[in-house]
Amino acid sequence: MSTQTPQVLPFPRHEAAPASHAGRKGVRLEATPRGRIVLTLVAFLLGLLVALGALLMFDVPSALAGGEGQEPISVTVEAGDTLWGYAEEHAPDGVSEREYVAQIRGLNHLPTGRVTAGQEIELPQP
Repeated sequence: MSTQTPQVLPFPRHEAAPASHAGRKGVRLEATPRGRIVLTLVAFLLGLLVALGALLMFDVPSALAGGEGQEPISVTVEAGDTLWGYAEEHAPDGVSEREYVAQIRGLNHLPTGRVTAGQEIELPQP
């Protein structure tokens, strides 16, 4: 039986990186074609999420739906009628009389809130 002493080898030495690589000034990193596609898809999906959030926040779908084909009500003004009277009578719930009068003026292109007997105006549908 022979007994041998194991030989211990030192760890290999790593030399320091050359000075030309220190800091790597002037080196630009560029994305690969696949990386550009992934980055574009991520940006596109984020844009869609922001747009969807804005649509839901500002309730645009119901505004775009409109009146679903409802025509404004045509009324012939009689003596003593006012826009405020029509607002009291026809304004939908949740719309103030002032807002309804403004809607009537906008719909009929009226410069003031005065109407005359015999004039035909349209009232907005709720």
